[in-house]
Formats: sequence, structure tokens, C-alpha cells
Amino acid sequence: MGHATIEWVYVGVVIALLTWVGAESWNVERLVEHVPAEAETIKVTGQQWFWTFEHEDGKKETGQLHVKQGVPYKFELVSKDVIHDFNVPDFVILMDAVPGRVNVVWNLFDQPGEFRIQCREYCGFGHATMKAKLFVEPQTAQAAENPSQGQNATTAQGQNATTAQGQNATTAQAPSQGQNATTAQAPTAGQPGKPLTILEGASVQGSPDFDPDTLTVKKGDKITVTNKDTLPHTVTSGTGPTDPNNAKQFDTSIIEAGATADIETTNLNAGQYPFFCSVHPYMTGKVVVQ
Repeated sequence: MGHATIEWVYVGVVIALLTWVGAESWNVERLVEHVPAEAETIKVTGQQWFWTFEHEDGKKETGQLHVKQGVPYKFELVSKDVIHDFNVPDFVILMDAVPGRVNVVWNLFDQPGEFRIQCREYCGFGHATMKAKLFVEPQTAQAAENPSQGQNATTAQGQNATTAQGQNATTAQAPSQGQNATTAQAPTAGQPGKPLTILEGASVQGSPDFDPDTLTVKKGDKITVTNKDTLPHTVTSGTGPTDPNNAKQFDTSIIEAGATADIETTNLNAGQYPFFCSVHPYMTGKVVVQ
């Protein structure tokens, strides 16, 4: 009889422990998944092979995202084509973006700085280049009064987003393509230069992409790139994303559909400069500087 009593006590203790662990796990999961009522919503769209972000006020960013330190954000994730995985490793954010479905994840960024956004689900040829930059802006009195003057403040107008980085920056930054990404050229201003066209349907691998494929210019000429496709593209110097010197000579940053950007050749020596699209790396061409 005593032996049976000990067994029942043991069973009771085990049941009590499992009940406590289960209740605590449920409570932790509830706290983690519960989105604060004051959270700002950002719509995140993944597609081959770039990220687009839309804020509550309609501001859109492609290839980079600006948020404020200490502010909770709710991310609504969707995909336009295949399954992607929205991942911010430094803040342990990981959530699938699935076609036809909205997945939600939230976070409060407590550390200012620049961080990496990547896709953690193999999504095709350009998976390795599907990256973006996250800029967490410190909550300072000046930034609170006038966010546009913050160190990484950003202003976007519809599809033609132009991001200012640094207190006096006036040029857009390209999405991260390794450690060699450099400052992009400013949007078209003044008289157009030598035309370089991104053709409609260029994002489909094997289709005609740049017109002309080889553009010959004189040193000092301005090149005006026009995106006639329905998707964002870039014109980035180098043979591809794995080229250690990619973006060293020029980089237009993201050119939205219907938009233009300039490439200056003043600092380019005579020679041949291969280029590619950092969003769709199979799109390639060449600039010949005489």
C-alpha cells in the first residue's frame, strides 16, 4: 500500500509540473505574439528578388527600411510569386512570406544602427542577392521634432523613393550587395544624357534586357537610364553579385518602374565596364568609355 502511495505522489508531482510548464509556455507565447495596440504597421512584399516596404502613411521603400528606435512595428508579410522568408538576424525576426496569405510578426527595435535583412527561404536564381538594409534611427529630440533631418531620415514619394542617409546626404543608397556597395547616382536632373533603356519584360530570364547591351560613351558623358519594365532594377558596375569590385565604379540604386537615373562617367578612365542588375543578376551589359 505504501509503495502505491509513493507512485501516486510521483504521478501527481509530474502532472503538476507539466501543467505549470504548459501554462507558462502559453503565457510566453501569448506575450510574444500579442501585437501592441500602438504598433505602426508596415506592409512587407517579397518578390524575385527584392523587398518592398510600405508604411502607414503611404511612404514606400525598396531595398531598405527606416524605422525608429523604441517604436513597436507590426509587419504584414506577403509574397507576389514564391515563398520567401523575411529575416532580420540581429533581432531574431523570421517569418515566411507566402503568396495569397498575410503573415504577421512584430518587433520593437531597441538598438540604433544599420542591420541586414535577408531571405532565408531558397526562392530561385537570385536568392543570394535578395537582401535589404534596415536603418534603426535613434530617438533624439531633433529627430522627434523633424524626422527628415535625422541621420538616416528618408523621404519617399509614391514609387519613386529617394532615401537620404547622413545629415547632408542627397544621393540614394543601393541595396546591400556585400561590403562593396557604394553611393548611388542622383536621380536625373537637367538635360538627359546618353540613353540606356531597361526594356519591358527584362526581369524574365533570357529576355532582352538592356538597350543597347553595349553602350559607348566619351569620358565625362552622362548616361541616363530609363526603366521601361514593370519591376525595379539597378545598373551596377561589375560582372555580378560575387564580383568583389561590384558597385565600385557606378550604381544607380533601385530604379522604380517608369523612373530614370543618371550615371556620371567623369571619374571613369577609358576602358570597358561590365554592369548588371543587382535585383536580377542575369541582366548584364557593358559600358565602353573612350
